Amino acid sequence: MESEHIAVATSDGVSVADHLARSTSFRIVEVSDGQVSSTTVRPRPTGACGQHATFVDLLSGCRAVVCGGIGQGAADSLAANGIQPLVVAGRMSIDEAVTRYLTRTLVTTDQRVCLCH
Repeated sequence: MESEHIAVATSDGVSVADHLARSTSFRIVEVSDGQVSSTTVRPRPTGACGQHATFVDLLSGCRAVVCGGIGQGAADSLAANGIQPLVVAGRMSIDEAVTRYLTRTLVTTDQRVCLCH
């Protein structure tokens, strides 16, 4: 049984964060045989945007991260470390995002949004 991990950026523990750098934690979902087998939360130190190495370290072992927006630098840094950034094309709950990811119906956008400038 092979499993994978995906992360969902959140600021409130319920919904997908509007921007990766504004998230306060990541819900890490382990998926085995197309089903959620476990979830954990990894808190993120908040502060200045642009701490890309922190994202890479926090998301170690994850195949993808779901968020509502991301700067190009963070997207490039994650991708270079094998973590696919997935920017959702609308607001949604963490549970909805995970369900849509698993059913391959998660609508994403290539638009990168950085709220820091």
